[in-house]
Amino acid sequence: MNVAKVIATCFTKRTLRLKSSLVGDPLGYFGHSQVLRSPEDVVDLIKYNISLEKKTNPGISKRDLIIVNNDVGYKNGNNFLREISGLKIPYGKIITCNRKNIGMSFGAYDYAFRKFKDKYDYFLFTEDDTLIAKKNYFKIGIDIFNSYKKAGFLAYIHSTKVDKMYYKPLNLNRKNAISAHGATGLSSTEILKKVFKKYGKLPHYKGNNYQKCITYGEVSFPNSFIKIGYKIIDLPKGLVLTIPAYDLMTKKKYKKWPSNIEIFYYYFKRTIYKIFSISSLTLSLYLKILSSAKNMIAPNN
Repeated sequence: MNVAKVIATCFTKRTLRLKSSLVGDPLGYFGHSQVLRSPEDVVDLIKYNISLEKKTNPGISKRDLIIVNNDVGYKNGNNFLREISGLKIPYGKIITCNRKNIGMSFGAYDYAFRKFKDKYDYFLFTEDDTLIAKKNYFKIGIDIFNSYKKAGFLAYIHSTKVDKMYYKPLNLNRKNAISAHGATGLSSTEILKKVFKKYGKLPHYKGNNYQKCITYGEVSFPNSFIKIGYKIIDLPKGLVLTIPAYDLMTKKKYKKWPSNIEIFYYYFKRTIYKIFSISSLTLSLYLKILSSAKNMIAPNN
């Protein structure tokens, strides 16, 4: 059995998030932390990805690492990827590819599958800042995937109900409005070919508009499995295979699920915000009160 882990990357600075945030339905710490202040930070991140891969047994005898770069013209990064392409690592080799920076990570997933779909039996898709590097991470995923009837996509972070804002553009309803965070997960080549046949691609937006890339990529790609009659499957709740890179690099303990108190506080804050955001005047008042309260609690911050 031949399998491929696809890592999407882009040599640009990213939105600063020092800690993961609660998002999704069900609610979890899926808004992953990331601290990438420069293109060179991304080079270091990829090196870290590879270092973990070298010392992690994926549980499969033949696993290649395909790194797809959404090219923004950063020469140092492009040269680095060129230098490591073909490098042998335990259980396989590194393959690097450059493509136009279109469709974000989800365009990169399509590119990798389109190019290598006849060489591998399973594909595992992830971004460079969410690391899947625990012992037997591939074997565990394939075993879980094959244990479910009609499994189409195994979410390595978690599945989520889709917000109603996506219903109209993606032709969704309450029954089929399900996706997976980051479109991070595993599927078989056999089923991916069915998605490809229906859509002519692995779903992604052929442009650079951020929100449309999310809609027609991150949301649409996992959801496409449901639309062709399969299911999105989750890992057992206590099993964590994907961890934010920043947490690993800074040795922070990653917490995937919130406590009941954290869930209550999240929805309490959201409800209060909705009440005060009825008008710009009440929202401004609320934000001033909130700011004053924070200063009273932590005046030196």
